Amino acid sequence: ASRGLGDVYKRQVRGEGWTRLDRGGPDLGPPQSDPRLVMGLWLSLFSTPSSAEVFVDVPELLALQKQGAAVVDARGGESWHQGRVPDAGSLSWWALRAGQLRTGLLTDDLEHLLEYIQKAGVSQDKPVVVVGQADQGWGEEGRIFWTLEVLGHKDVHILDGGLRAWQDAGQPLEYLSRPARGDFVPQAPGAQRADLARVRQAAETGDALIWDTRSEAEFHGATPAGERRGGHIPGAKNLFWKELLEEGRLLPAKELERKLTQAGIVRGQPIISLCTGGVRAGFGYAVLRELGYSELMVYDGSMWEWSADADLPLEL
Repeated sequence: ASRGLGDVYKRQVRGEGWTRLDRGGPDLGPPQSDPRLVMGLWLSLFSTPSSAEVFVDVPELLALQKQGAAVVDARGGESWHQGRVPDAGSLSWWALRAGQLRTGLLTDDLEHLLEYIQKAGVSQDKPVVVVGQADQGWGEEGRIFWTLEVLGHKDVHILDGGLRAWQDAGQPLEYLSRPARGDFVPQAPGAQRADLARVRQAAETGDALIWDTRSEAEFHGATPAGERRGGHIPGAKNLFWKELLEEGRLLPAKELERKLTQAGIVRGQPIISLCTGGVRAGFGYAVLRELGYSELMVYDGSMWEWSADADLPLEL
């Protein structure tokens, strides 16, 4: 998504050099070399992303926090205790599943969801920014982004680059504070969720494109995450979710579009993303949302569910 003048001229110090935080554009050097850089940085401090913009940067996160936004840390409890964005609550996808074994299915227990999500500080009418580990994780921030959207929240964002981007920008970590309880009331999952029957219909009729966000090795039969059977759903397209990132940050929009198109993931039809348990699929969903794709779904059951049914087809 376009970020305006402020985004074009953002820079951050890494070691002794300057690294661009924008998604393309000329390298203008350190700030004293161009007065437009100073103006761009100044503007970025006052820029607030729209609710349609998925991925935000550190200045935008700070601006949202000033407006009362909640920050939720998707990395899990242990990582949360080891340092987090100040006032961030912990919201792990693992605690929101329908069971404790190999399942990615989102629980249908709305009271359970309400308790965990409110405890993380999420409110009904305030923005949320999800922080994860970017390419050092499994795309957990995407799974939480999708979870909040499918449960009815209307203003959710992801910090591009994750906690590392926060630290690289010179921002502090917090170890003690906890967020105030929020008031978000989850609704029954909406149209952004695909169940097994919907995926089976797509595989049999081609009425939706199936995007497998796992690695190429997994697509062709490897089962490092313990699927009952290896392979992929017939007709699925494969593009590994980490191919959408460079050094943990989202690629420029044109490059994302090129990679998606080359993989056969194109606009103009419903798209169902999947992986092993609906985590990497959630990140893929978020990227497509950022690019303005429509009719998007995540198959949260993913290959843990599909591969467990011996009657369902798989290809290598």
